[in-house]
Order: sequence, then C-alpha cells, then structure tokens
Amino acid sequence: MSNRKRKKPLPPTLSNTGFIGATFADTNELLANEYHFSRKQMKITHHVLDALLQGVTQLFQQHNVEAALSCVYLPKYKKIGLVLSKQPFGRREGIGYFINYLKEVGHIDWDEKTKDYEIHNTSFIGVVFADLEKISKFTFEFELQLLAKFVKELIIPAKELFLQHHIRAYISGIENDEQHKLGFVLSIKPYDERKEADLYFVEYLKERGLYEGDESEEELIPIHTKWSLFSK
Repeated sequence: MSNRKRKKPLPPTLSNTGFIGATFADTNELLANEYHFSRKQMKITHHVLDALLQGVTQLFQQHNVEAALSCVYLPKYKKIGLVLSKQPFGRREGIGYFINYLKEVGHIDWDEKTKDYEIHNTSFIGVVFADLEKISKFTFEFELQLLAKFVKELIIPAKELFLQHHIRAYISGIENDEQHKLGFVLSIKPYDERKEADLYFVEYLKERGLYEGDESEEELIPIHTKWSLFSK
C-alpha cells in the first residue's frame, strides 16, 4: 500500500449546467475607501451593492433572462431597497418607483411633496427594502457588515419575487472570507444553493485566474471592475 501512488483528488463537479457567471467585489479593494469618522448617511454599501446588481442584470440580459435589479438608497427616508423589473431601467426611474412603492405601503405620506421622477418602465414587479431608521451613525466597518448581510439576505425575497412572476432568474449571495470576496452567482436553472453556490464561485475564480494562491498567472479582468463602484 505504501508503494502505491496516491491518486490526485478529482476536481469537484457541478451537477448544474445552467450557471452563467458571477459578479463580486474584493473586500481588500474596498479598504481603499475606508473612512475613520462616523457618518449620518451610508457612503459605500449602496454603491457596491448597486454595482454588483448592474453586473447581475447584464449577465441575465445576455442570456435572455428578463430580470433587472438595482439598489436604491433614500437617505431622507432612511430606506435602502432592491428594485426589481423585467427590463433594465434608469436610476431616476428606480428612485421614483421606490418612492411610489413606499407611499403605497404606508411608509411615506401620500400628501407629502416628493421630487417628481418620471416612470416610463411598465415592467416593474416589486421592491425588497430594509428600514434604517434605528441606525443613527454609520461606520466603515458597519457598512461592510451591512453589505454582506444585504448580499446574502435581501436577495432571497427578491429572487422569490422573480419566481412568482415566472422569471427563471436564480441568484445566490456569496461571501468567501478566504478569498476576500463577496457577490452573487447566477444560473438559469435551479440548483442546491447550500452545496453548489460556494463550490461554483470558487471554481469560477479558479477558471479565471482570480483564486488567491492559485498557481495560474493568467491575468483576467474581474467582472466587478467593469462598473464604477463609487460613481454617483
């Protein structure tokens, strides 16, 4: 037995052939935007989350999946939400839809004067939002914690809304501390999120030479660098 050569472990296999990609942010890169004094409004979380969702939308559209998402932050009302639609939409439309939605559910008074945002998109299907009213100050560390929480939790009811509207958009939030990355993996077929999502993300990074500690020296551009994480 001692003379036998040890077989190399077989690479992990994925039963799902519907995966179409991933969008992610490098948490080490986010440190370059660290601030040291608490703030009344968020500075980072919503920008990073929206950039990730822009990538999600583009990948779904490229694969003929009618699913579009955007992150909208309303500091005046202390709300952050994911706005969902069957078709891509602009920032002003997303804000307008979010405000109208909050009025419909009773979080903003109908008589209150709000800035007029024109909405031309008739494909909106809903909003998933978090209430930030109890948070008086934001710190950089707390914003990163919120980002991870929103990536993993806000996406769950958003995904359910897509399925309720018969949209085959399968998404999982991913946080990989060893690789200092968090984001989403995407598929056009159902999969076992607990077993396959993390596995797919790691394989995705390895295939593109982005896995830390990988011997591959191939230089590829990470998906998240195609969009400005902190553009206004």
